Amino acid sequence: MIDHALEPVFRDPKLFAMFSFFLGLWVVGALAVIVFIVRRLEAKAEARRLISEAQEHAEERMAEVKKRVQDLEEQYRRRAQRETARIEEKLTAVQARIDSRANEIEELLSGQDELARERQSVVDSFDSKVNQLKSRVDARRDSVKNLRQQIIKKLEAGSNTQANSLIEPIQVKVLEDHKLEVTKAMQLFEEDSVKQAETEAKKLLTLVINRFARPYCPERGIGYLNFDSEDQKRRVLADNQAHLRLIEKICGVDLVYDEPHNAINVYGFDPVRRELGRALVEKIMNERQITPQRIEQLAAKTKRDLFQRIFQDGNRVAKELRLEGLHQEIRNMMGALRYRYSFTQNQHFHCAEVGWLCGLLAAEVGVPTKDARRAGLLHDIGKAMDHSTEGGHAVIGADFIKQHGEADHIVHAVRAHHFDEMPDSDLAYLVIAADAISGSRPGARRSTVASYTQKIQDLQTIAGGFEGVRDTHILSAGREVRVYVDGHRLNDWDALELSRKIAQKIENDMQYPGQIKVTVVRETEAVEMAR
Repeated sequence: MIDHALEPVFRDPKLFAMFSFFLGLWVVGALAVIVFIVRRLEAKAEARRLISEAQEHAEERMAEVKKRVQDLEEQYRRRAQRETARIEEKLTAVQARIDSRANEIEELLSGQDELARERQSVVDSFDSKVNQLKSRVDARRDSVKNLRQQIIKKLEAGSNTQANSLIEPIQVKVLEDHKLEVTKAMQLFEEDSVKQAETEAKKLLTLVINRFARPYCPERGIGYLNFDSEDQKRRVLADNQAHLRLIEKICGVDLVYDEPHNAINVYGFDPVRRELGRALVEKIMNERQITPQRIEQLAAKTKRDLFQRIFQDGNRVAKELRLEGLHQEIRNMMGALRYRYSFTQNQHFHCAEVGWLCGLLAAEVGVPTKDARRAGLLHDIGKAMDHSTEGGHAVIGADFIKQHGEADHIVHAVRAHHFDEMPDSDLAYLVIAADAISGSRPGARRSTVASYTQKIQDLQTIAGGFEGVRDTHILSAGREVRVYVDGHRLNDWDALELSRKIAQKIENDMQYPGQIKVTVVRETEAVEMAR
């Protein structure tokens, strides 16, 4: 029947042209709808992926977003409750009217049978109309489905290809068209989030540092003792430096006479033993009569005095930070840190600084201050452990305080402050921030030429190990890495991914105070010869 109906159209060129024109519009419109749906689905999928990645670099921003979502959910919940209450009131009123009507019908039932039959007929007529409308809707739905199938078949017939193969290149084109735009939008969003976060963080850090009134004069360890006179040197060294050999045996350190500087240098891996040897040699220098028996007596007295100072230092720092319930073994370990140095920074005073700074930061952001001071003080306690305990100082320190009754959230903050365990609490991140402030302030630590050179070489090796990198420059004494890449091999999206990969590898493979900025510069050269 369709062929007979369209036969006059195909015979008349004008009618055929008009029919083809409208059919083409129809096909184009259907194709546009399909493309629009595909592009919209792809854009939504890409947006969800990009939002998921951006959330990892903007946790504070996401916290605000979550708060807004919770507020909106609460607002919609309250609105729904109000709507539900309003509907329930209406339903109650309707039910009341129905009940009233039913009572009236029951009272007048004997004389209202005909009225009930009429109302039943009305209800039946409404049911009939509803069924008719439902049939029309089902028929319309089937018609649309058939029409869609006809459009797909005609599209496949006209292009001699499957519909899926036509959709795939459209999806690829849409994805390529929007990829760079979405990348730029994500980069702007990330830069804006980082900028706002840095602004707020700088305000908070400036406030905290200005409130921290502890003196910043560093305490340096002294590992040598100078002789005041030749007589003193002769008494201390004795024949063949016999007294030094006895002290070495008692204290477990190495004593070396430095003839050019007329001094004794104290060497040893254990800082407490090193301090014991230094103090014993200092006492022996003040003795007039030196004998092996006297050296042993002074060694016993020096050891008792040293352990007493360690005990007092541990109790003093706990009292200074107003920490209650700290186990005595933990206090002793904190006292032993008085003789432990990292990049020439005294770790005992460093832990106290971190405790105070962490407490000040916690007070500003709403974290319990006592917990923050406690975690900050104990964060480097593992550095006081000897070589018989295996593991990094963060891990063995966390295990040690856990064995002596510290709470799980304190243990986690200590274990995670060097990312041996991923931090998952505000307290852990506050300890990380306070540790960075104490270690990176001017004059806190000093690096040797060898360690600085090694850091520069490591940064160049890491940055130059990625594909497409042409050159690497280390700026600001190792606090910025500028990477130049080939613009023909890497696009803007690849450059953004490369900067993230380099920064992540630096975080995983190196240890450093503060932060290192990674900048990827994409170069594109245009060359033409003038003849």
